[in-house]
Amino acid sequence: MLGNSKSGRRFDLTIRNGRVVDGAGNTWFRADIGIEGGKIAKIGNVSSPEGRRAIDARGMVVCPGFIDIHQHSDTTLLINPKCESMVRQGVTTQVVGNCGLSCAPVSDATRDLLEGFLFGFMPKTKIDWHTFGEYLNRLEQRGVATNVAALVGHGAVRIAVLGSANRLPTANELGEMKRLVASAMEDGAFGMSTGLGYAPGMFSDTNEIIELTEVVARHGGLYATHVRNEATGLAWEKSVREAIETAEKTGVRLQVSHIESHYPNWRKQEGILKMLEDARATGVDVTTDVPPYLCGYTTVAQLLPDWALAGGRPRILGRLGHPETRDRIRKWLPTASGAQPQPAVRMVADGLANKIWVGDSKKNPDLVGASLAEIGELRARHPFDAALDLILEEEGLFPIMCELHLEDDIRKVVEHPLSMIGSDGYACAPYGTLAEAKPHPRNYGVFPHTFTKYVRGDTRKEEPKEVGERLITLEEAVRKMTSFPAQKLGLRDRGLIREGMAADIVIFDPERIEDLATYANPHQYPKGIPYVLVNGLLVVEDGEHIGTVAGKVLRSSAAL
Repeated sequence: MLGNSKSGRRFDLTIRNGRVVDGAGNTWFRADIGIEGGKIAKIGNVSSPEGRRAIDARGMVVCPGFIDIHQHSDTTLLINPKCESMVRQGVTTQVVGNCGLSCAPVSDATRDLLEGFLFGFMPKTKIDWHTFGEYLNRLEQRGVATNVAALVGHGAVRIAVLGSANRLPTANELGEMKRLVASAMEDGAFGMSTGLGYAPGMFSDTNEIIELTEVVARHGGLYATHVRNEATGLAWEKSVREAIETAEKTGVRLQVSHIESHYPNWRKQEGILKMLEDARATGVDVTTDVPPYLCGYTTVAQLLPDWALAGGRPRILGRLGHPETRDRIRKWLPTASGAQPQPAVRMVADGLANKIWVGDSKKNPDLVGASLAEIGELRARHPFDAALDLILEEEGLFPIMCELHLEDDIRKVVEHPLSMIGSDGYACAPYGTLAEAKPHPRNYGVFPHTFTKYVRGDTRKEEPKEVGERLITLEEAVRKMTSFPAQKLGLRDRGLIREGMAADIVIFDPERIEDLATYANPHQYPKGIPYVLVNGLLVVEDGEHIGTVAGKVLRSSAAL
């Protein structure tokens, strides 16, 4: 016979003696939690049932599972469903399909283009589905350790209809794009994302985006955008204004993705945040997110002019292999400092190639972690030519790491009430296929990193450039990781410690929680997080993943 709580309830698991941080920003309180049927059944004074697990959380924080609002685990979920690097840092829900990148919809005629687009940002997997619903079904069949909420990517939609063409859609093509977005929403997408700084998103105009977001708004969805230009002051402001005007005209909920300033746009962060504040004052539901690191992870495509990216991988390689076209690209570089919207190429043009290094390489693994300046010196080439050579050698685009950001600006975003914490990364592991690349450390530690750097104010000796400062309370940090993203997504049963809510729960030591991943050695799990529950089941126990695959593929209300 099972033991009873003092209220007479029976529970599958109890968490006792913890400091409960409820996710709403309230001051912590001490309480026990009883879990039953995957939900939080009781908060208060709960006795431990006989024969069932009880966790003593004395001295630890008990809070909702972290919701990673900006994720790129679209393919890694299929490669390794244990979601090791994410769930071990407390992530219980991953929001994939950001920056215009999603694994569906898929057209047989342009499948290769979509794969080339996706695999410049995330690990390769086999894509053998067509619709958004079929992709979600595949995730369910495979199983996942965390919950998953997916956005449909504008880039994927565009590729399915226009390939990689650098032009606006015809009326019929736009109609087909709208149909694909509507279909994805009806299949369970939580909204649409754009990557307007990347091809093919950069080939669109504002009207195209408005037409598509009107469809999203009709289905009650979210619009998340990597804005068109993050690297020049006036253009950055114009790009954020484009996003706000899209929301004003369509009524869509707006998430301006990773809004931290990029070189050379430093010390202009306050003005951009003021734009969001002013928009909210007029009724626009706009918020933002940030991965609080100095360095960003992107693709070498940012070093090429827009026209050189048209047509996808075969044509890009063809242009780089053609002497006259290659020379045209090389001569374009000096003008990039004033004209090119992408920050990475501006850094190269301004002599800062030492702040850009290779994130992954299949053909030149010895160059992973080396800067473009170092590679240029090694090969007796200009760093820009060295980068173009590597694209040809890799037979495609590859990821790069760039010291794009300014710490003072990052702090302004972290402490701003409209910001959430997001990884802009993907789930990986220090073993198997996902260990082959050298990812950004945020993949392993963005949430512990926030507690280390901005709640306790610590600077880790292993990563001294990430200078800590106490900016936000523990309760506010948890809110930015839990109830705030849940509210934005429209998740009504997650993100809070409340009776009746899904039992996605993290238990951590507030004095010991710490990210261990570094730029040089990213494949390291964090410490100080002994327990993670997903839908009421233990996935992490005593700091180790126990193999439980307890996540759900969540679907928006549009699919109900």
